[in-house]
Amino acid sequence: MKKSIYLFALLINISFGFSQEHNRRTYSINVNNKPQTVELIENENGKYSGNIITELTKVYQKKGWINRAWRKIWNINDKKIIEKKPLNKTLVQKLMNELKDNEIETIKDCVYDEKCFQYGFLDDGSVYFKIRSPEVERRYTFEEIYPINGKNIEKIELRAKAQKLITILYKYIDLKQEFKAVFKRLPRGYYNWIEGVVIVTKNNKKKRKYLWK
Repeated sequence: MKKSIYLFALLINISFGFSQEHNRRTYSINVNNKPQTVELIENENGKYSGNIITELTKVYQKKGWINRAWRKIWNINDKKIIEKKPLNKTLVQKLMNELKDNEIETIKDCVYDEKCFQYGFLDDGSVYFKIRSPEVERRYTFEEIYPINGKNIEKIELRAKAQKLITILYKYIDLKQEFKAVFKRLPRGYYNWIEGVVIVTKNNKKKRKYLWK
């Protein structure tokens, strides 16, 4: 399972691209149970910016030879959708500072901690971090890490630190609600994304708008 996780991390690394120009510090966090990447940037001039990046594929679901022929004639193909929602500058500043104070730049990688690395996992959900600052440039992954919610507190010290980072992220950004909001902005149709090693398909149903009642 771990091999598949690290292979998947390598594949999605393309979506973790940083804009190297004039950025002093950049944090990118990808929550693997949804196709969302949170990008947080501190520029050289001390200004902050950030985005929630959502990656989906709009797919053509209709079956039958007539629909296949129609699709071929009109060159209708699956479409990659990348949506960026800008984040409030003050929110980004506060979030980056709190993440730094809680060791996002220096936390030990799970693969170098025996207790963390040998811990058993039931699914392929992971969180990927990519960090760049004047002091460090690194990537690391924690499997099955979720925000603190009731009694799900991690018992392994290193995993507890990673869980705190994710909890801080969710304190500032409700990624579940943001994901729902994406579909409210998208047109009707079927959309795919990856959760762990599973491809998920959603039928984005919307009420059609008619010019008459």
